[in-house]
Amino acid sequence: MSVSAVLLAAGRGDRMGGDGNKVLRMIAGREVLLHAVDAFTGIPDIHELVVVTQPDERNIIADLLGSQHLPIRMVVGGATRRDSALAGVRASTADCVLIHDGARPFPSRALILRLLHALTSRAAVIPILPQTDHVHALQADGRLAPPMPSQSLSMARAQTPQGFHRALILECLEAASLECRDDATAVLLAGRDVSTVPGDPSNIKITFPEDLRLGEAIHALQRRLSH
Repeated sequence: MSVSAVLLAAGRGDRMGGDGNKVLRMIAGREVLLHAVDAFTGIPDIHELVVVTQPDERNIIADLLGSQHLPIRMVVGGATRRDSALAGVRASTADCVLIHDGARPFPSRALILRLLHALTSRAAVIPILPQTDHVHALQADGRLAPPMPSQSLSMARAQTPQGFHRALILECLEAASLECRDDATAVLLAGRDVSTVPGDPSNIKITFPEDLRLGEAIHALQRRLSH
């Protein structure tokens, strides 16, 4: 099985505050995006990286990545996440793709291998974490919505990377609306099944400034455990 890792690095990250792309912020003296790239190197089935960037940051990120052990394809993203994911998948050349948020610096090797193993028998698979807190729906004015009738469903939080057979996700993203914010959602809306594997609590997404401090703590803990 050949796999392309598609890293989405074209977001602005407005909730971070300040200027610049959040994937270029630093954790332990290294850019968030580089931490994410590191996670995909050294895994035999992954044959290439496809990095999706903003037009004005393409050269910056190309210089940042420098020489890697994997071939790298650079592609410009679009106005929405769906557009950027679609651009990355179109640029990929492998049988399967792992689509990953460049703002998630710590996908573990074990998590990636779980996804790759699942892709040998399933066409779409994502990592999830159980939702342990009680969830309320909010109305537009901030008040809680009335509770929904009880259903035999469990809530879960989706993570990336999300893995797909390339032909399937290409078809589904091309058919998805521009507002589709999740690759698995595009598959579900096409009436296809999506399987799951256990996620990783350390696989955080850098969204707010305080997430950088959490990232520092995770990085320090991982270094201690590896020694």
